[in-house]
Amino acid sequence: MKPFTKSIFIMLVSWAGLCSSASAALSTCSSGGSPNGTGRYLMIHPEMIIPPNAPDGSVISTATINLPYSCPANIEGGGGFRFVVSNQETIAFKETQFPGVIAYKNGTSDFVRSVGFRLTNLETGKVITGYIDNNYAEWGPPTSSAPSSGMIRIKSELIKLNDLVYNLPQQLTGSHQYAFAHIMAVNNGCTLPTGLCWPRDGAFKWVFDNKVTKAKIRPQTCTIPNTDIPVSLPPIPTSKLPTAGATAGDTGFDIGLSCKAGSNVYVTLTDLSDNGNTSNQLTLTQDSTAKGVKLRILRNGQPVGYGPDSAQLNNTNQWLVGPSASTTSIPLTAQYVATGAVSAGKVKGVATFTMSYQ
Repeated sequence: MKPFTKSIFIMLVSWAGLCSSASAALSTCSSGGSPNGTGRYLMIHPEMIIPPNAPDGSVISTATINLPYSCPANIEGGGGFRFVVSNQETIAFKETQFPGVIAYKNGTSDFVRSVGFRLTNLETGKVITGYIDNNYAEWGPPTSSAPSSGMIRIKSELIKLNDLVYNLPQQLTGSHQYAFAHIMAVNNGCTLPTGLCWPRDGAFKWVFDNKVTKAKIRPQTCTIPNTDIPVSLPPIPTSKLPTAGATAGDTGFDIGLSCKAGSNVYVTLTDLSDNGNTSNQLTLTQDSTAKGVKLRILRNGQPVGYGPDSAQLNNTNQWLVGPSASTTSIPLTAQYVATGAVSAGKVKGVATFTMSYQ
């Protein structure tokens, strides 16, 4: 994992309840958190994570919220209430190539053009589709004519659409609010089109806005032209390794990089044959036949220790390569190292490397 400043993504929810006492008004559902029929909810995303080279379609933030509701007995129009969802009427959305993800048709900023939204009913697990262009999609099962109560459980996800997200400043500040969707509980006695059902017609509405107040954006940093780097050490006589600790066969190699400015580049080497190895000696593979010898990798003449295959900050034996703007390669050296009495044979070890941008 790369370290990111925590960000807050807030979803504001308000609703209008039945205010009229006219006898012709239809009954509505209500919410325990809003006795007056209006309310506000904050949906917190503790981190908005946009790692380098994130594939399009990646989830970059997730938040959930539970909204309680209570619906009275209702026998109008076949009885009960239906739950539907639509986008904000004044906002033009479009479907994207990613299932269930919508985006603005006419985005005016890199954030809006590069981030989409996905809405899921956590009660049913259904990803909601078909609710743009003022259409209404079913949110969940309707109630019966008997009194009922429950919870509207919502998951909202922010989705990376394209690499324009990397044009954003690394420290996104200020308030960025985006209209999104609304959910309605509608009395089945309302004979108007769903979008025209108001509180006196038995409609109860939760309105959603996505509001991003702070996010740490990480740019695309380094690409690695060749991730498979064979290193051939020269054959040597066993006499070159007379005692434990003796070394021979030093052979240089490079990990080539192509980097953009914006981060410090760190790397961890991992022993593929023994992932728990934190020493500076590389374990030989099972098809090796030599005895009393291992391999070492050196950086600037010093043996490099191995660590877990992780990009987490302060990973064991992780070390700084340098600023990404000035990093084009990582020069290293491989060598034999005697661990005891050496017998001739094949010597083979495999190490992996994990880049971290911090």
